Amino acid sequence: MDVKASVRSYQLVSLRNYKLYFTFCIACLVILFTSCEKKTNLVPPSNGRTDFTPTIIKTSAGKEMVQIPGGWFEMGSKKKNESPVHKVWVDSFLMDRCEVTQDEYEKLIAGNPSHFKGAKNPVEQISWSNAVLYCNARSRKENLKPCYDEETGKCNFSANGYRLPTEAEWEYACRSGTKTDYFFGRDTSQLKDYAWFADNSTNKTQPVGQKKPNQWELYDMYGNVAEWCNDIYSESYYSNSPEKNPQGPDKGKKYILKGGSWNSSAESCRSSYRIGEDPGFQDACFSRDDIGIRCVRIASKSTSLNTGNSNFQLISLNPPNPLFQRGNSMLSFQRGNGTISPFSKGDKGDLKSTQNQKSSKLKTGFIYSDIYLKHKTGPRHPEKPQRLTAIVSSLEKYLSDENSKLQLIPPKPFSDTIDWLTTVHSPEYIERVKKSCQNREEYMDSIDTPISPESYEVAVMAVGGVLSAIDGVMNGKIKNAFCAVRPPGHHSLRNKAMGFCIFNNVAIGARYIQKKYGLSKVLIVDWDVHHGNGTQDAFYNDPTVLYFSAHRSPFYPGTGYVDEKGIGKGLNYTINVEMTAGNGDINYKRVFENVLKPRAIEFDPDFVLISAGFDAHKDDPLGGMNVTANGYAEMTKIVKDIAEKCCDGRLVSVLEGGYSIDGLVESVEAHILILN
Repeated sequence: MDVKASVRSYQLVSLRNYKLYFTFCIACLVILFTSCEKKTNLVPPSNGRTDFTPTIIKTSAGKEMVQIPGGWFEMGSKKKNESPVHKVWVDSFLMDRCEVTQDEYEKLIAGNPSHFKGAKNPVEQISWSNAVLYCNARSRKENLKPCYDEETGKCNFSANGYRLPTEAEWEYACRSGTKTDYFFGRDTSQLKDYAWFADNSTNKTQPVGQKKPNQWELYDMYGNVAEWCNDIYSESYYSNSPEKNPQGPDKGKKYILKGGSWNSSAESCRSSYRIGEDPGFQDACFSRDDIGIRCVRIASKSTSLNTGNSNFQLISLNPPNPLFQRGNSMLSFQRGNGTISPFSKGDKGDLKSTQNQKSSKLKTGFIYSDIYLKHKTGPRHPEKPQRLTAIVSSLEKYLSDENSKLQLIPPKPFSDTIDWLTTVHSPEYIERVKKSCQNREEYMDSIDTPISPESYEVAVMAVGGVLSAIDGVMNGKIKNAFCAVRPPGHHSLRNKAMGFCIFNNVAIGARYIQKKYGLSKVLIVDWDVHHGNGTQDAFYNDPTVLYFSAHRSPFYPGTGYVDEKGIGKGLNYTINVEMTAGNGDINYKRVFENVLKPRAIEFDPDFVLISAGFDAHKDDPLGGMNVTANGYAEMTKIVKDIAEKCCDGRLVSVLEGGYSIDGLVESVEAHILILN
């Protein structure tokens, strides 16, 4: 072999060896990086999914969840309440692939609060407190440890049950490894492919999972319904947020919403967008139809092996000890040591009223005026004028019939109405309401109580309607009365409007009865689905007013627990019965027969007032209960019987809540038919 051939042969061999060596080195590097990645928690690259494949599991109930990897990300933006951008670590967790649907919610919690009905649509009009109840119910159903204390709302993050995501968890999952405004980039024209929002939702929610998911297979992270987070809202929290697993500030009045909704702009659907909203049991009596939830839970090795009964069932519909206990403490009602009414049984026949007339010959008064329609609350507010127009329309057949036992009584103006208002409210508050309406302010103290320029006049006349009804009963012109007035009143406090209420119509009526007619003892029966915190507060240390309330609990306004029994001389003159979500006619009748009736007859009132809210009706969008018109008729019979036994039938009923128009109309009609 010549020299040139030898050199050429050597060069070819060397080139082959070099290629093999180079290939070997590349392979080693790949193995090295791969092994390093396996030794650390997976942190997806900033440009999205690429080599990360999400793990999707099904719970025992059939709900799909995505196992989100732990990792670092940059949270926030440069915008005012989203700054500063800060680095955050989030541990691995499981997150619902889709928002909780109405079908899923109803299988665990009786009653569908949603405005836009649809089994596969997201549940909405759900308060933060109801979201907590759902999380705990879902945990119990799968034999997991509930995360929430249902009285305080405090979350136990170490429990393995379901909870709401922290704000950091939500944004981390939404971003799915990206850093741009949206997980698909910055081009807002693409949002329609991933979200139902203002530009394409047709002004309502849509079934979940219809749009494209994000890189981690999560649907509807933008739009459809804004989603509650576990965190309390604070505009400045990011400046002091811990680096690892932040859980929000300890105190505050609002909770975080993320993701935007069906009526949101593209700007409000950004990954970092955040807003604070009233939780629903502190400052708002209702939740909006653009608020929903999705749940998370701790990820563990046994995540995909959830145990528990796979059959759903409603919770707490028929508790073994029906509504007479809270924890292990039985309700007990003992007469307090306070001063009893100076009126004896013999004194009752010596009143100004002409009660010696046969009550069967008298009619039931129906107090109403078109002035009550002038309190404008806005097109989407549940406490709207149409409530009254529907009631009046349904009763027209009785009001136009001279032979019927229903008599229309227009409220009369009282020159001294303001004086009567001050028996419950401070002069300063009354003046503040007046000026707020004159100044065309939109709300009175909180967003759940909207006002209009005429609202002060209407609210004063609502009180006047109740006083007119009392006069009619006391002067023997009518047997009893129902006051179709608005705005309602039982949440309003001495110096504060809340829960749709401006002046406390029933509380003022009670003082009017005592001061004008010299009647000492007044029974107030409140069956609105929400506790009448304002009425309770007005008489909490007063033994001359027995206040009884049967209401859903825990629920807005966060008061009305069994152990709230009054103070001082008023101890044991406040009776609260906590009804469980989903309770219906049988539960209420049992409470009225076994708790209210014996205590009321023992109290022996001189007059009976009813705070008649009809929002525990099965169709009510806010109440979550299962009472029917027949149930309200049964409650009316019991209260009417108390009035007839104790005070010659003197009774005035005053409208409070009730937001299903059809449910309200049929319940009021059933109520009035029993009264007359």
